[in-house]
Amino acid sequence: MGQSIAARAQATSDSPYSAFGFGDLLPAGQAAQALMAGNGIALTEPYAVLMGNPASYAALARPVFEAGAAFRSMRSSSATAATTLKDANFTGFDIGVPFGRGKWGLALGLAPFSDVGYSISRPVSGPDGTITYNYTGSGGINRVFAGLGRAVFQHAADSLGNAGGRLLIGANFNFFFGSMEETRDAVYPGSLGYSNVRAFSSLVLRAPGADASVLWQGDLTRKKTKDGDNWRWSAGASVQLPTVLQARYSQLVNTYTTNSGIETIRDTVPSGQETEGTVGFPVGLGFGIGVSNAHWAFTAEAKSRDWSASTVDVPGYALASPLRSAATFGAAVRFQPSTEGPLYNRAVYRFGLRHAQAPQEVKGRSLATSAATIGLALPLNAAQTNSWLNIGAEFGQRGTTDDGLIKERYAMLWLGITFTPWRGERWFTAPKIQ
Repeated sequence: MGQSIAARAQATSDSPYSAFGFGDLLPAGQAAQALMAGNGIALTEPYAVLMGNPASYAALARPVFEAGAAFRSMRSSSATAATTLKDANFTGFDIGVPFGRGKWGLALGLAPFSDVGYSISRPVSGPDGTITYNYTGSGGINRVFAGLGRAVFQHAADSLGNAGGRLLIGANFNFFFGSMEETRDAVYPGSLGYSNVRAFSSLVLRAPGADASVLWQGDLTRKKTKDGDNWRWSAGASVQLPTVLQARYSQLVNTYTTNSGIETIRDTVPSGQETEGTVGFPVGLGFGIGVSNAHWAFTAEAKSRDWSASTVDVPGYALASPLRSAATFGAAVRFQPSTEGPLYNRAVYRFGLRHAQAPQEVKGRSLATSAATIGLALPLNAAQTNSWLNIGAEFGQRGTTDDGLIKERYAMLWLGITFTPWRGERWFTAPKIQ
């Protein structure tokens, strides 16, 4: 495919930019984290699993079960054309369980890591007619994870409830798996009597991996009375360890003819034998800071991963374009008026901003995404549980129409359910011998 995206127009599916690199890398986390623009390195959530910050698992207040979906409408435009696409995606699920008297937390789940989805058509005029080149791709990489968080140090609260400092650490064991498929067609004018050509290729990836984080928290101000409030500070860091994925690559070439919309295969030619090799992902780093009290939480963070250090050692396979260093900067606010009273008082309100440089490089240009998120978490019943319906929206844009490229503007609806069993429910109460 090279870097001729400027000469193409997207027809259907997700984004032509997902044809480059390892697809579109997806922000981690369920709706609660997504509605804070993916921020979470310097945060803790009592009723949500913050992927990418396993240290926060030790701050879970109750077992939680999360799942969700995202619905997107995206308008892609070039200097000469525009189209609107809609899609829906399952965002995975996760389970978090605190144990060890609040000193430990366990989490596990399944989440998408990258997404490939595009359909591109490029007509080329020649002396004998117009040849149409079609490119379609699908697939992506998923991640299964299991992690532990541990409070290794924590001051005892004083008589007024000042919690003092605490240090949390955690790590995730990940398993990455998935495949990326591409089909390339050359369709000739029927009057020439030529056979059309279709080439199919598949790259299958598998590998274990790991990431870790550390979170330090302390009192910024101190309570003066037992019913008073105080501000606390937090600082966090995360690391995604380098990952070497086992890769299997195969290709197949068909020639075919089309008559009244019906395809007839004329010949099948294997394009070399199936090959095996490795693909290496580089190390990723993240840092965050935050302040919070009983009602408010403010956080800001930065993450970086130098994808130009990726390695591809698979005979017959090469990336469509060079990769470059990717950086993400974000900030978010969380607000809960009260834990009692009417629904709007007990709801949790979230807002976030994100600016990200993607690892893909197209025609020598980097891809930048700017996005804003807003949403709320609604308690699902009167008072006795902490189960929530997370709902909100994300608005953003990526790319440019300069140099014949494509600008994408999108609106996304996030929906998520967080179920938290109440301590008094019989199925969750540990049996006792009378």
